[in-house]
Amino acid sequence: MAEPPEIPEGDVDNTVDRLSALPDCVLLHILSRLETKEAAVTSSLSTRWRNLFLSLPYVDLRFRVNDNASDSDRNRLFRLFVQFANRVLQQRNKSPIRKIRLYVKHYVESFRSGVESLLMSTAAAISTYKVEVLDVFVKMDKTTEPCSVAVPHGMFSSETLVWLRLNLGVGWNVPEFVWMPNLMCLHLISFRLVDENSIRRFLQGCPSLEYLVLILRSLRESEEGVGVEVLRISSPSLKWLLIWDDMVESEFNVVVKSKNLENFACSFEGQHKVTLDAPNLKSLTIHGHVLEVHLSQSLVSINEAEIAAEFLSHVADVDGAQCASNFFSGLQHVKSLSLSENIMKALCVSPPVMPTFRNLIKLELIPEYCRDFPRSQILQVLLNLFKFSPNLEVLIFSEVFDNFFGEDDEFDSVFPQVLPLSCVEHLKVIEIKNFKGRENAFKLVEYF
Repeated sequence: MAEPPEIPEGDVDNTVDRLSALPDCVLLHILSRLETKEAAVTSSLSTRWRNLFLSLPYVDLRFRVNDNASDSDRNRLFRLFVQFANRVLQQRNKSPIRKIRLYVKHYVESFRSGVESLLMSTAAAISTYKVEVLDVFVKMDKTTEPCSVAVPHGMFSSETLVWLRLNLGVGWNVPEFVWMPNLMCLHLISFRLVDENSIRRFLQGCPSLEYLVLILRSLRESEEGVGVEVLRISSPSLKWLLIWDDMVESEFNVVVKSKNLENFACSFEGQHKVTLDAPNLKSLTIHGHVLEVHLSQSLVSINEAEIAAEFLSHVADVDGAQCASNFFSGLQHVKSLSLSENIMKALCVSPPVMPTFRNLIKLELIPEYCRDFPRSQILQVLLNLFKFSPNLEVLIFSEVFDNFFGEDDEFDSVFPQVLPLSCVEHLKVIEIKNFKGRENAFKLVEYF
């Protein structure tokens, strides 16, 4: 390849600002990779750049200070941040804003009026600049007592929002009127469940909602709220739902109803009962502590399920065990199943009726060793599961701990009983995760 011709030093024009000569769309694309306060620094370069950052389609406003900053420094810096952020949101040109991100860390009580001012400016910008994506994060300083802020109603009335995430460590209330007809994705993080109607108002005001992430937190002693007995989530448009109970101490029932729901995942830290009416569900994940799970009908469309919760692990009565058996039967069409031993404990005392899992191709076993529960009973449930999974191809042990199949001297006799060749001869893949070189793990490999 020929070398490029050399340009004589005298022919180079060092006065040409080639970067500033680029079109606005290119410069804005470059600036959108920065936080807005960093993009604003470029306004000092020349008159060409002076107000360019006010046309950014992505507004990213973040406030954070060092943990060891003094109160006076923190308050001074926050006042400057509020002034700058309000200017960005209020004094821009007519260019639309696609996304607003507002991030405030180390919130203290003295920040309240400033945060409320920012939320008001954000609500006005949503209406004026046709915002599509809104992400608000406010994290309280660990030294601050619980407090609340007033969230303007305008944040929940928008024809253009399609994605909304609110992660507010401070208290706030859902307004009586919510109307976001085009919202498709909603994340409510650190959400206080103060009454049974707050989620209902969101769902009724978001008729196009498809994705809902709901991460709950406990009400603090100084916060007001009504005891919630039932959390109802009913939406015909909903396709994906995650409910995460972040140390919520109250015990309430969860009722989910959606004909189009395809993915449901939950994790609870209380004795909750879950009722699921989702005939087209394809993926089910249950973690944490769940007292009961009721399926309104067999899940004929289910592809994968992960049951790794302390599900009925302390239930010894026949009624409770029957509930576990009914739930298990509702999964008989599943193709991929990850199963903890907690539900097996419940199945041990349930009627000895195991459904046939004709579609089950992949099975992962998640052990949880319990000295007070006989391994022989767990192994019997496993044997039944293998017998009634005639098309199983992939078997995964997430871990094989000591005495997984019983005492060491029982290996040779236990394997043929639990894993008879007639049940496992059609297996194509066997995987042992977290392999630690234990003797029983090696013997398991030798057996296959």
